[in-house]
Amino acid sequence: MIIRREPLTRLRIIKLALDIIDTEGLPALNMRRLAAAAGVKPMSLYHHFPDKHAILGAVAEWVAAEALCAPTTGTWQERARLLFAALHALVRTHPRALPLVTTGLLGTVAGRRWIEELMGVLLGAGFTPDAAARVYRLLAAFTLGLGYAQLLSLEAPAETVIGALTSRWADYPNLLRVGLQVAVWDQPLDFATGVDVLLERVAEELEDAG
Repeated sequence: MIIRREPLTRLRIIKLALDIIDTEGLPALNMRRLAAAAGVKPMSLYHHFPDKHAILGAVAEWVAAEALCAPTTGTWQERARLLFAALHALVRTHPRALPLVTTGLLGTVAGRRWIEELMGVLLGAGFTPDAAARVYRLLAAFTLGLGYAQLLSLEAPAETVIGALTSRWADYPNLLRVGLQVAVWDQPLDFATGVDVLLERVAEELEDAG
């Protein structure tokens, strides 16, 4: 019986690399590990990419493309919210790839298209270029910050952190009263609340400036 091996393509390499990053983290990705996942010799990868850095760049481009959307209707707040909701969904899906997401916003074509769409929304709403950049920084810092907190929770699970303190009730009574919830970061409603608060604040600043 002949077993047909799936052809090795750039897209397959990208998807395998992202799968390794998602399950094991960025440090686990190397050419030997990737070749093993593909069922080929490491040298076969070099027919498609010159080195690991090029593969990471391609993964960043692929991941950044997931955040692209075209919210062409609604208020500027609704359109901005949709853009950051897409970024947040991306971060939640690939928390261990977050460093690639962060650098990919400006370092990839897809990421720059996402920012271009956002800048169009903000400038069209009446923000000055400086104010539009500030809105981007505020909302991106919040969105990516939640992502880094989620990444931390994967590396140091809440059960482990709180479990290590259970014998020290006298030292941390309030922390232990709150318990596991203090270290649970994957809360979509928290993101929605935070984005709405920030958008409301910058909308007030825009109105005051006008």
